[in-house]
Amino acid sequence: MSSKHSLSAEKNREDDNQIPSSAVLNTLNQPGALNNELIPIVDTYIPPKKTWKSYIWSTLDVPKEEAKFLTKLDITLISSAALGVMIRYLDQVNITNAFNSGMKEDLELYGNELNFANALWSAAYVFGQIPSNLLLTRVNAARYIAFLELAWTAFTFGTSAVKTVNQLYAVRFFVGLFEAGHFPAVMYVCSSYYKPHELARRNSLIQIFVSVGPLFSGFLMAAVYEGLDGARGWPGWRWMYIVCGAISLPCALWTFFAMPQLPGRAKPNWVFSQADIDLARARMPTERKFFTGLFKWKDIKRWHSTWHVWLFPFYFLCAGQIGQAGGSMIFWVKSYNVKGKPAVFSVAEINIIPLGINIITIVGALTSSWISDSLPGSARWPSMVFASLVGVVIPAALGATPVHPANRGTRWALFYLTSLAGTAAGVVWTFVNETSRHDPEKRAYVSAMMNAFAYIFTAWVPIFTFPTKKQPYVNKGMFATSGFAAAAGITALVIGYLDHRDKKRAKLLGESEHERKDSETGSAPETPFDEKAADLRG
Repeated sequence: MSSKHSLSAEKNREDDNQIPSSAVLNTLNQPGALNNELIPIVDTYIPPKKTWKSYIWSTLDVPKEEAKFLTKLDITLISSAALGVMIRYLDQVNITNAFNSGMKEDLELYGNELNFANALWSAAYVFGQIPSNLLLTRVNAARYIAFLELAWTAFTFGTSAVKTVNQLYAVRFFVGLFEAGHFPAVMYVCSSYYKPHELARRNSLIQIFVSVGPLFSGFLMAAVYEGLDGARGWPGWRWMYIVCGAISLPCALWTFFAMPQLPGRAKPNWVFSQADIDLARARMPTERKFFTGLFKWKDIKRWHSTWHVWLFPFYFLCAGQIGQAGGSMIFWVKSYNVKGKPAVFSVAEINIIPLGINIITIVGALTSSWISDSLPGSARWPSMVFASLVGVVIPAALGATPVHPANRGTRWALFYLTSLAGTAAGVVWTFVNETSRHDPEKRAYVSAMMNAFAYIFTAWVPIFTFPTKKQPYVNKGMFATSGFAAAAGITALVIGYLDHRDKKRAKLLGESEHERKDSETGSAPETPFDEKAADLRG
């Protein structure tokens, strides 16, 4: 190994900075001094020894001062992140509830206009992904995230007043543009403060609010339609956008005041003292750099020589299509109401019945993260494979059975089971942050690529697989969903293999390096915290 690349050692309060040779768990890629080759950098992070307390919550297994700091983070960072994600998905998906609660008739959306509105949202979302996330590493992250929330909230209010389909298209474009950088930014900030073994459950808590948003939207639409439909001459779906905006505004303001700045730029405020900031930097030494985001084209080329940049986005691309199957349920429920005959389901029931999918997803996501943390080595890939297998089997069953069977409950249950295919998202985000945790810029870049690839396809694939004018008769779309899920499962297995290979190589390299130092010094080496080494980007 080149002398310019020392072992990247992490401060460890439990072992007084002594890093045993068995502590090597991961690798990073660095340009070598010669021939610009890729040289693995040893990751010396050691997950702490677990007691039964850690299986409940990681904060219960750390010293008092650190537990106090982590509790502050959970109350501010996790709460603001979760609420932000909730309102983001609330303001993203409420168009479907509005469409099935009067918007379709009021704006005469009898073709695929809903698909096109969603496609424009996705196009804007993709367009804003990478620029937004690269900007994130240069600005005040907390203020930037709050700005995004306030901006799309303004356009949510504006949606209540649209009169034509073109106005709807324009508003949806700007909602997508401002929502683009939000979720990866939230994940980026969280991974800057929490260690890998602390991250999975917290990411999953945030991730379940992806389901809380649509869940809330359904109940909200039902309540607003019952209580406000016709008030001041406005239909219920317009009032829903007013209420959504009124909910989003205080959440955005909470983000502005509560979410902490990145550790390298943080200053004491009403929540965090200088001692807290020093502790944050000591816990996550790779986040100590004040200036990030100042990388060059060669950095991007280097990142693209690693599998993370290719396989994680491809997995997310495929997994992102699986949810389309469950999204068809609301149209299936409404299809039982035939014009000229008594309604089988009320507007409230049409909005509420599909919410069982979101409830099961919430429980499943929490269970998935707890199981993942409990597996040997906190393995992440099994959760990804399980979700993919569900995504193969259940949509195929929906595609192979009648749309309106004699026993309505059979198809109802199948729709609810599609929820299990969406339980691995929080684990995936944790996996991404773990594998690129020593490189903040790469972490932001991979996160942006994941969302961008997913929504590039979401922008146009549903137009052909789940066209609005054919809903709920979309059997071909169900089979296409199974195909995407199969591709996601295979990709998850490859990711699991490559991650295991990298860890194995790092362990062998680390043991070899320590043996060499032992032979030179005649004793076990001490590895003090080396800020320069920790700042190496992989």
